[in-house]
Amino acid sequence: MAISVPSKSSQYTDYTAKPQTFVPSSDWGSKLRASFSKLTFTAAGFTTAGLGDIKLIRMPAGPVRIFPDLCRLVCPAGTVTSDLDIGFGAYTNAAGATVALDGIALADSLDVGGGALDQSLPLPAVASMIEVTSRDGFDIVASFDTANSPAAGDMYVTVAYMIGN
Repeated sequence: MAISVPSKSSQYTDYTAKPQTFVPSSDWGSKLRASFSKLTFTAAGFTTAGLGDIKLIRMPAGPVRIFPDLCRLVCPAGTVTSDLDIGFGAYTNAAGATVALDGIALADSLDVGGGALDQSLPLPAVASMIEVTSRDGFDIVASFDTANSPAAGDMYVTVAYMIGN
């Protein structure tokens, strides 16, 4: 079996360097965690597409790696043609700059009008994880657009992520 060069991860290369280079705890020794939210619908409502009108979870400060394939969404059916977006609220990054709201970072226009959902979060489609580094934490947000949200029932969102020790 042939292995192309390099044959070590960048973290392992740092670990074996002379002098040894620090490997962040968010890379090695991090913990997989999950944060859970429950939103109970008492009436149908309408929000603005991708604007994150509904705050679901406050994520911790520092480097966070979200694994959308391990995240879970359960949502009752909304009004016909209703779409659900899930993303990040605006936050301050490590350099002190404001990062704009990305209301569709984790889910864009999921068809809740077509029926109840029970699935993992689908975005980003080209990566297996999303990395966010914030000074004060950031919010997981949602919005319903095109038509009203469910009028009754519970929506559950669980976010699986890694942070350093």
